[in-house]
Amino acid sequence: MLKNYLKIAVRNLFKHKTFSLINIVGLAGGLTCCLLIFVFVNDELSYDKFQTKRDRIYRIQYFVQEFNLANVPPVFAAHMSDFFPEVEKTTRLFTRSTSVQVDGGKVGIKRFEEENIIFTDSSTFDVFDFQVLEGSLSEALHEPFTAILTRDIAKKYFGDLPAIDQNFKMEGKTFRVVAVVEPYPSQSHFHFNMLVPYTNMYDLEPEPLASGLRQGFKVNWVVSHSYTYVLLRQGARPEAVNDRFADFVAEKIPDNQQLNQSFKIQPLLDIHLNDEVQGQMEPPGSLVFLYVFLAVGALTLLIACINFVNLSTARSLQRTKEIGMRKVMGAWRSSLIAQFLGESFVTAGIASLMAFTASFLLLPILNDVTGKALTTSALFQPEIVLGFVVLFFITSLLAGIYPAFFATKISPIYSLKGLSGTDTRGGLSFRKGLIVIQFAISILLISGTLIVYDQLYYLQNKPLGLSKDHIITAPVLSQNFNNGFGAISQDKRKAMDAFEAELEGIPDVVASTLSAGIPGSGAAYQKVIPDGFTAEDNLLAPVLSVDYDYLETYDIEVIAGRGFSKEFETDPQTAFVINETAVEAYNFGTLEEAIGKSISMGNKNGKVIGVTRDFNFMPLSQELGPILLDIRPASFTHFSFKINNKNIPQTLNTLEQTWNKHFPTETFDAKFLDEQLAENYGQQEQLGKLISNFSILAILISCLGSYGMIMFLAAQKMKEVGIRKVLGASVSGLVLLLSQRFVLLALVSMFIAIPGAYYLADNWLEEFAYRVDISYWNFVIASLATIGLVLGTVSYQSIKTAIANPVSALRQE
Repeated sequence: MLKNYLKIAVRNLFKHKTFSLINIVGLAGGLTCCLLIFVFVNDELSYDKFQTKRDRIYRIQYFVQEFNLANVPPVFAAHMSDFFPEVEKTTRLFTRSTSVQVDGGKVGIKRFEEENIIFTDSSTFDVFDFQVLEGSLSEALHEPFTAILTRDIAKKYFGDLPAIDQNFKMEGKTFRVVAVVEPYPSQSHFHFNMLVPYTNMYDLEPEPLASGLRQGFKVNWVVSHSYTYVLLRQGARPEAVNDRFADFVAEKIPDNQQLNQSFKIQPLLDIHLNDEVQGQMEPPGSLVFLYVFLAVGALTLLIACINFVNLSTARSLQRTKEIGMRKVMGAWRSSLIAQFLGESFVTAGIASLMAFTASFLLLPILNDVTGKALTTSALFQPEIVLGFVVLFFITSLLAGIYPAFFATKISPIYSLKGLSGTDTRGGLSFRKGLIVIQFAISILLISGTLIVYDQLYYLQNKPLGLSKDHIITAPVLSQNFNNGFGAISQDKRKAMDAFEAELEGIPDVVASTLSAGIPGSGAAYQKVIPDGFTAEDNLLAPVLSVDYDYLETYDIEVIAGRGFSKEFETDPQTAFVINETAVEAYNFGTLEEAIGKSISMGNKNGKVIGVTRDFNFMPLSQELGPILLDIRPASFTHFSFKINNKNIPQTLNTLEQTWNKHFPTETFDAKFLDEQLAENYGQQEQLGKLISNFSILAILISCLGSYGMIMFLAAQKMKEVGIRKVLGASVSGLVLLLSQRFVLLALVSMFIAIPGAYYLADNWLEEFAYRVDISYWNFVIASLATIGLVLGTVSYQSIKTAIANPVSALRQE
């Protein structure tokens, strides 16, 4: 019996080649999308699962005012185990970059600007897993100035030589390699190139900063500094820790450091997909992105299944005599249903094989869209294979069950007369409804693509209140949170002054300046007391340290008072420049009345000397708020150069040569500011690519289905078209007759899709501090594109049918 069903299924596939091809290709497209999405989602959900103690590892979260932070004061680690009996181990991770020097023997000193250097406690080996390749972890992190390198970094520094007991330098300090470990897999929420003892973090800073940090961090309960993880004891409840954090704060934190802060522990496996936590070691994933990815894939598969149902139902109507004859010969309806479902499984099986093959070829495109580096082995993960098999069975059943029941319910009397029962309103309405859903999904995806790209364009081109064109930035210090406490030594400051002086002799460098960070990277928040407020108000504000010529270099407009000037020697000690929003937030009155208002910040008691027009120094994901500017040379980390747009390569080469002369231990890592700002919107760009790619696929599958349906309709109306032609009907009239159903259904789908698309887009845009207004043109373009493509698809077959010789149609049978 089964062999017979398979034989008939294969025979029907070859008998109706065009219908079969459309069905298989459309379904394969939908299944390919779902398989690739399975791979992506599985990768996102597998983060940190390689850690054997993953169910007991938690990271401490820090809540203060409107901030939700991933790092906490370093002092926490010393008190967690004492206060919470549930905590077995605590470890801290502090990450920074720095310049590394390696003695290359005959080739001389090799210099690297190394990122992801993690300073950590020796207890980190009790919390996290490491695969040792060389050496031992027994003395690692216990002895000062020892280092653990990853395999790739060891090869980068020492080539094929054994890395154990080799030396290298960071900030002039010599470190000895004691172990080499395997790098963490990509599915980790943090990665490292090197592990060094936590206490050596201070040794890399110049004095007196090093001593100040070493002592200050023992008593500072406010600064968000180190990523702190706890390992709970077996059977311990995380809720017990979270419930007692308020008592911990009340007992441990001095009254003068109480800022209404709160804390909780976050499960390790929840870290990667929680993008609400700020200041994470690496950019997190996004649950919203994951849900959108799943939804778009499901909609694409739904379109493919709708094609399958419609075309299978239409084709089954051409087999009514076969069905009637089988019923008369004694076939049970259940056996006929089994036959049709068998054909559905055969078609879906061929489509599944095509989908698996296509996924191999399309994996690089998925990597491009999502920014991942997935390999073909990801397709053979047990959960992926099992999920795809389940998807195959579900798709086969859903796509085949309606045609099977629809075709077999027709009475054998009608079947043997050649009547298909197409006058049945229910079946016709159901198929029309499916086509409307199909077109509506296409319109929704296309309009969604347009709105995402509108928002991306808006973010990339929104006026920032400062100049970003032809500006190059270069870090004079490696990326290091501790720089905010003042890491510039006297020797470094002299080198910076000499470098700036020499820049004046480079004609294509229009202006240069120094600052703590660059636009778009944010600024350190500090406790401030503006005029009219008290310390009890616990106001935090971003404070940006800049040099005298910062405002002029970035073309930031001063609208009241003055900017910083070397003519006023007391500006570094007593002057603040604030933005318009700060004037309003601190109730300073008019812009002119704000001049002279007092602001206290730490040990500095100063006055407002100027007000600038609002400018976006923070990422555009954050709403513009008050910002304070002051001059603190010890906090400067970056140079900014405004250059002419002519001879850019030559200018960069001259800058690098001058840089190497004054900063021989620092790498000249120059980047254009506009490119760095564009990198802030990578997730939105990925989303745009994702939806646009799936939109193209969805509309192609819709067009395939429309083409198949118009073929069926044309075959069904062949005699009617022949009679109309004999009676004088024009080709254009016949084309309209055959096409109007699809155009009307597309119009109906437009009115269904637009409200849904608007609602979803509006909800998505609410996540942005700055958002574009949704233009009705997005929906008009999406609707016209869908209708145009559908009309173009069905017109070909309609015209072909309309110009056919009517004699051929009328002499059938």
